[in-house]
Order: sequence, then structure tokens, then C-alpha cells
Amino acid sequence: MKPSGFFGMGSAVVGIILLIFTFTLGYTVFTEYRAATPSTDLGTSMSVLLYASIQALFLGIMGWVGSLMVIRGVDFMKVERGVGVVTFKVDKGVGILTQQREEETTTT
Repeated sequence: MKPSGFFGMGSAVVGIILLIFTFTLGYTVFTEYRAATPSTDLGTSMSVLLYASIQALFLGIMGWVGSLMVIRGVDFMKVERGVGVVTFKVDKGVGILTQQREEETTTT
């Protein structure tokens, strides 16, 4: 197996572990908030809401990073097996050359 295959496998495994951890942590946080008793104090309510939004943002970023790692790992494994293609954009200015040639042929 080539180094890109090892890197792809490692990246995919780490991404899957991160996703499992994120969803487990998210479920734990969800059950804690369901079991909590509501308070009537505005300051306490706002602090709980702020804490919950920070946790949701943290879990969202963790899930996003985990899914990106899995996607990139699968892409690297595809390239190693010869199934996938590494894509990148190369701007060669083809449109400008084609337009100039069309103008030359129409004027003559």
C-alpha cells in the first residue's frame, strides 16, 4: 500500500472516531438538558442558553471537521486504488486564444 493509502485510511478512521465521539457527546448533552429543571431567574436562563449555544456550535464544528476528514480519507483511498482522480483547476487562458482566432477568421 502506498503512503497515500495509509494517509487516507488513517484520516478516515480518525474522522469516523471524531464523528462517533461528537454524536455521543451531543446525545449526552441533549439528555442533560431534557432532565434539567427550568428556572425562573432571567440571568440563570440566559447563562444556560448561552452555554447551550456554545456547546451546539462546538458540536457542529466537530461534526463538520470529522465529516471532512472522512471524505478526504475516502478520496485518498480512491486515488491509491486508481479509481478516483485528483482534481484541480488550471487556468490556461484558452478562452482568450479561441476568441482571438475567431476574430481573425471572421475578418478575413
